[in-house]
Amino acid sequence: MKTLIAYFSHVGENLQDNEIVELKKGNTEVVAEKLAQYTGGDLYKIEEDEPYPFKYDDCLRRARREDENNEHPALKGGARLNMDEYDTIYIGFPIWYRTYPRVVASFLDQYDFSGKQIRPFCTNDEGTFGISLLEMQGALKGAQIGNGLAIRGVNVYEADDKIKAFAE
Repeated sequence: MKTLIAYFSHVGENLQDNEIVELKKGNTEVVAEKLAQYTGGDLYKIEEDEPYPFKYDDCLRRARREDENNEHPALKGGARLNMDEYDTIYIGFPIWYRTYPRVVASFLDQYDFSGKQIRPFCTNDEGTFGISLLEMQGALKGAQIGNGLAIRGVNVYEADDKIKAFAE
């Protein structure tokens, strides 16, 4: 059986140490790529059909609306994954409004994760999971959800030891 690293990452303006900075590569993508390197797993980028806005404030407004209305935005078209190939699945996301973005909920809706070992990881300005793990337990009935890894976005490029230990 194989390992999958599925992740959503936002490129554009982002909050780091209470300052808005422009990211050419999203923090979660940085962690996902390192996990793929350490596990030999397949990378899969979760993409929304209508991209989230580049500007931080515009992105926040949309994320808040989706969260408050429990919207599950459409995923970008493309090949569906064959989940039968994978036994361990890392699922990565930034924390928006104390949980994962609703586009990740759309991804979780698409597949049956029963019997899979799920390893969640997240990035954000505070380095915590918020309520995302509780929400994930509700969404992934029948899956084994293991310990997660939360990394502050400002630290993703210096987190190799943490990421490597998480991958083992």
